[in-house]
Amino acid sequence: ILILATAVVQAAVGYNTVLFPVSLEAYGFNKFLIGLCLAFEMGAVISIINCIDWILGKFGLVGTFALATGVRLVVLLLLAKTQNLPLWCMGVFFFGICTYMCLISLQTWVNALSVGRFRGLVSGCYSSALSLGTASGPILFNTFGSAGGGKAFQGNMIIVIVALLVIVPLLTQQPRFLSQGRLRIGYAIRMAKVPMLSSFVGGVTFFGLPAFLTLYGMMNGLSVQRASLLLTAFMLGSVSLGLLISSFSNRSNRTFVTILCVLVGVLCAVFLPLGIYNYVIALCLLFVWGGAAGGIYATGLSAVAELFRKEDQVSANVAYSILDNVGGIIAVLSIGFLMSSGISDGIVYVIVATALCYFIYCLAQLINTEHMA
Repeated sequence: ILILATAVVQAAVGYNTVLFPVSLEAYGFNKFLIGLCLAFEMGAVISIINCIDWILGKFGLVGTFALATGVRLVVLLLLAKTQNLPLWCMGVFFFGICTYMCLISLQTWVNALSVGRFRGLVSGCYSSALSLGTASGPILFNTFGSAGGGKAFQGNMIIVIVALLVIVPLLTQQPRFLSQGRLRIGYAIRMAKVPMLSSFVGGVTFFGLPAFLTLYGMMNGLSVQRASLLLTAFMLGSVSLGLLISSFSNRSNRTFVTILCVLVGVLCAVFLPLGIYNYVIALCLLFVWGGAAGGIYATGLSAVAELFRKEDQVSANVAYSILDNVGGIIAVLSIGFLMSSGISDGIVYVIVATALCYFIYCLAQLINTEHMA
């Protein structure tokens, strides 16, 4: 039920990856301003890190989820009635805060479960739920929101309500949450540098690519319906291949698995500008790329769950999410700037550059470890 709820929460986000940029472009904003607006959704996570522990302790996991759902509904209702960019930025910001509150509640709940040797599989299922929800978003948009206008936003409001209804059977089974008083973000990052950095790399792909993939497809001659399904292919790859990779990581070195996934992502990024001209090849390429990206997220999440004690899980999860979203902010702003400057393949340049930096860091860590030995 928790994994299903995660998928539905993320379905609203996937729906918005088409609805928000397409709506903003229709209002006449350039791609840099679109990227700037979308970056507010990721920046929201950083703004709430000092409060999330208090909120979870005050309202509980279910209460936090319900509060966030109400605010998400209000935001969608307001965005449907305005074309003002500052109001859009504010609305996207609060939608991002509430989405994060929903997801951190579910992620904390999942990590609190005792699953023993199935931790990798459970983390993979959670990661796949995020991807499956995002993958379903463009399909739901084509079903309910392609007509545009207020109906497009109403369709997403229904998804947001359904996410809350899904967890109703678990109201009496939520674990007790005790506030730590202060999150140890710096400690969590220092204790798990490599998996935390992999979260940053994954965030660059998971936020940067979906934010502009529909527009990128439209720039290369695809209709909005066909371009939106590029994201679906990416996320379906994350659902299926990402789950297999996460399960495999239980029997292998997680750092090696993460590096291999990053390498596959780089290859897919390099070939995307060529593959985009053949729709089937583009879908297959993005499917494989999604599997690699899902493997990065799930493998890192498994490592974090194993490295920290139960009382440090919230700090670790928040730190992991912060770096994920920081990567997304940098990616969205960088890609939007490059595309507005006439560099249509800005997606490729940003993702490849980030991956190369990650490779260099991991190699430096390996050399230092061998030198100390």
